[in-house]
Amino acid sequence: MYRLISIVFIISLLSLQSINAKEIDLVTFETSPIGKYLSYFPESGDTPLTLTDAQNVFNSGQVFTQNRQTISRGVYVEPTWFKTTINNRASLSTQYRLTIETPWLDYIDVYLVNDSGPLQHIKGGDYLPISKQPIFDRFFAMDIQFEKGLTDIYIRIATESVMPVPIKLSTVEDAIHNASNDKFQYGFLYGILVALALYNAVLFFSIRKQIFGLYALYILGFVVNSLSYTGYFYTFYTTHHGVHFQDYMDVSLMITYSVIGLHFGRALLETSKYAPRLNKTIATVSNTIPFIILSLFLIDQLHFATLVAFLFNTSFAILTIILGVVAVKAKVKVAKIYLISSVTAAMCVSLSTAAVAGIFPYNSLTFKAIEVGMAFEGILLAVALASRFRDAQRDKEQAEDFARKDELTDIYNRRGFKYATTELFTKFRQNNECFGLLLLDIDKFKNVNDDFGHATGDLVIIQVANLIANTVRKIDIVARWGGEEFIVLLPLKNEIEALRLAEDIRSAIEKLDTRYFDESVKVTASIGVCITRFDDENLLRSDTVVFEKLISNADHALYQAKKNGRNNVYIYNNETANIRDLKTEGILKVT
Repeated sequence: MYRLISIVFIISLLSLQSINAKEIDLVTFETSPIGKYLSYFPESGDTPLTLTDAQNVFNSGQVFTQNRQTISRGVYVEPTWFKTTINNRASLSTQYRLTIETPWLDYIDVYLVNDSGPLQHIKGGDYLPISKQPIFDRFFAMDIQFEKGLTDIYIRIATESVMPVPIKLSTVEDAIHNASNDKFQYGFLYGILVALALYNAVLFFSIRKQIFGLYALYILGFVVNSLSYTGYFYTFYTTHHGVHFQDYMDVSLMITYSVIGLHFGRALLETSKYAPRLNKTIATVSNTIPFIILSLFLIDQLHFATLVAFLFNTSFAILTIILGVVAVKAKVKVAKIYLISSVTAAMCVSLSTAAVAGIFPYNSLTFKAIEVGMAFEGILLAVALASRFRDAQRDKEQAEDFARKDELTDIYNRRGFKYATTELFTKFRQNNECFGLLLLDIDKFKNVNDDFGHATGDLVIIQVANLIANTVRKIDIVARWGGEEFIVLLPLKNEIEALRLAEDIRSAIEKLDTRYFDESVKVTASIGVCITRFDDENLLRSDTVVFEKLISNADHALYQAKKNGRNNVYIYNNETANIRDLKTEGILKVT
């Protein structure tokens, strides 16, 4: 709320006019702030003025007035007296509520005076716990039933913090209705923000990404800060910690959420990659300000702490926009969303601040502009964060996919094969399905590299990989197991399917013709086959154990195939633990 408020105060003070304050005619008056009906003056000297002293000053005419709904006195100003006159010429019996809608004012004294003299003296402000305020409300409020004729209202306000004075007069009925509307509107806005924060907090704890934690802290920090400076915090936390506790709390929370906001912006936009100086400067400022504020608190310099907080929050608005502009120039993907959110938030802050200062009409909507802006900013930042998350996930998936693929052949490598078969093993176990494994090795591949060079050897590897991939079915999983070895996992109905596929691959490789200049490079392959299922024995084993056993059996069959002449297919017999020569048995002739 305070990012631009000091600037607004200067404009407000320069625009003061010396005009006569009007009296409030209850017959024609409608609920509204009464700034234009007030005259005021600041105290001078260290001794507080009495009511009589203040009356004399008002009667002398040496006072200020302004034609605005709200009066703003600035930061760390002298105690100020305000006066207005109520004219109840029609003897209305309606009960009115006088509200000063700034919850952090330290001392408030209200005097009701008529021709007969003082009628009532009501005290309020931070120096009293909320339970001892005239009305249990987030603002100072008191109910008044005006007597017939003229009644003067004198108000003395003293505070070491900011002194915007939005004084509102309304019927009690209107006041209660407006308070209910405020609670609903704030509840709606806070609900949006808290939901966004909690969702990202869950993401942070789930995937341990700092950016989500910073977003959650930033949004929750603003909500708590808003609850504080709007006074809601003190309607349910009523313990009294002293006259300046709320001032210190407001300043602390204001600084906290701004610091977190800058760190979040740097992290979201990854400023360190393209603007290291700006990134370092913002980080230094963000980390230094809290220590300055703490030091001022320790030596009890609230007014300086408040000024530093105002300047920092003004800088916060500017720095977030600068971050967005620099990121847009660097073509950061989420930069435009971030910049739009920052500019929108700054505009809403300016509107809310100007309303408190009386430059714009002060009402429930203009005062809540900062919360509306923050809700809009929170939604846009959540969109930017989601976009950043999607990009990161896509990059991660691409990196993982790259890590699982063989660089030369673009089929699975050993790691990718194990990853791809994990879900299949679960399916095999659930359905007790038959499945098989082909382990293939190119015969005498070293001779290819020695005779024709590694480039030709690589070409042979690529062609064999393509041939296997084009020969197997879509449901089969192919990988380069290492060097000149390949592996295929086969969901099967029976043994014959695996044998036919293995022979098709062996036969196709035998016919493969790789050219080396004018020479023909021919290769053959040996294949070991193993068939199994999750029977009673395998059901008791883990998927890893079954997989390793399957590979071991296929490797035994491959060893026998190479030992017995190469360029053939051997199958491991699970029942007898023997290796079967398919050519001898004539199984491969089955059609």
